[in-house]
Amino acid sequence: MNKDSIKEVATISDRYKICVLLCSPDNLLGSITFVQSENINVLNIGKELASYIDALEDYRYLNIDVYDYTKSLLDKHKSKIYDSGNEIIAIYNLGILLEPELELNTVQLLKEFSKSTALIIIWENQSEISDRLNWPTQKQNFFLDFSDTILKKLQYAI
Repeated sequence: MNKDSIKEVATISDRYKICVLLCSPDNLLGSITFVQSENINVLNIGKELASYIDALEDYRYLNIDVYDYTKSLLDKHKSKIYDSGNEIIAIYNLGILLEPELELNTVQLLKEFSKSTALIIIWENQSEISDRLNWPTQKQNFFLDFSDTILKKLQYAI
């Protein structure tokens, strides 16, 4: 992972504009506050999707409904932080996207979205492999594999 700043994220011209802000679980709130202080919308994907799924009356097309809702949710919350450059959004709490019942290709969804919008993933775990985001207790079972993408590591620097 390359180390970049918020200002660089807003001007990324890579095909996939995905950055990761690594933090410890104890520092998640501090990381969210920092990103918000830069006028970037921060979205708790897990909370939003759980509320959406809970309100659904028909689960027949759950995977399609959740996929479409996730895309619209990301589009709705992206914004420009500078006069020029990319629109940008930050997300965290991604575990729900890996639920087997949802049958989502989470990495593909995030990569497709990041073609047009800079995406910051606030990851409250440490990553031992530079292109893979995993949970410490589920390293082999549940992870996001960005091995075919340049995953940029975001620093607090402006």
